[in-house]
Amino acid sequence: MSGYQDTGLIVAGDVFMGEVDSSGNVGALRGPLNVPSLAITPNTVETIERQSYKKGTYGQTLDAVNLPNEAANLTIQFDSLPAIQLAEALAGKTAAIDDAVDTITGEAHTLEEGLWIKLAKSNLAEGSVTVTETTGSTDITASCEIDHAAGLVKATTTAAATDVTIDYDTNATTGTRVLGASEISKPRYILVEGVNLATNKRVRVEIDRVVLSSDQATELMGREFINGQLTGSLVTLEGKQSPYTMDMYD
Repeated sequence: MSGYQDTGLIVAGDVFMGEVDSSGNVGALRGPLNVPSLAITPNTVETIERQSYKKGTYGQTLDAVNLPNEAANLTIQFDSLPAIQLAEALAGKTAAIDDAVDTITGEAHTLEEGLWIKLAKSNLAEGSVTVTETTGSTDITASCEIDHAAGLVKATTTAAATDVTIDYDTNATTGTRVLGASEISKPRYILVEGVNLATNKRVRVEIDRVVLSSDQATELMGREFINGQLTGSLVTLEGKQSPYTMDMYD
């Protein structure tokens, strides 16, 4: 351990995050994340004082003890937003999308001129949609507008605004679905492998367990990159002396 050296501290770091259980068992880590802010707030305290009622020191404090009040907490902001991290920002979790090619026949709807109806499926195959009048069995596809990706159909003429059946094929699709607002409590392990830019020496922060939740609105249609933000209480695991450590290497 080196002696005192007067240096400043600016940390640049690769941040990794993963799920962790109550025993501290850590799952697979995702990252490195781009983290504009990772802030730790110490415990708040309630101060208990013993005041003097003696003649010479009346009103002064004879003893003061700080008792823990709220736990230390962490706030993390990130703008790395693949689906798994977007789920964190939206208080959600993820599920795999793995849809095979499908053929739908005779799906019944009532079309309205200038308004869209939503089909049961999306990701329609180009050229596969056929719209047929229920009465008369006339093919009126040419009088309809079709949004293949969204799975929407609308009548473009008054005559096409009628009861119809719709046949179509879907494309095979894969991806990740975010199930928003489905996981409000997120126990996480966080690792920062970094460097102090003032000294160019290695810094490592390990947060054993922090129970996070999403605490801000997510602007999906803004003009800037989306930021996620999570806030939560730091937990000291059994056998540990603190909820997190910060190693400053020589």
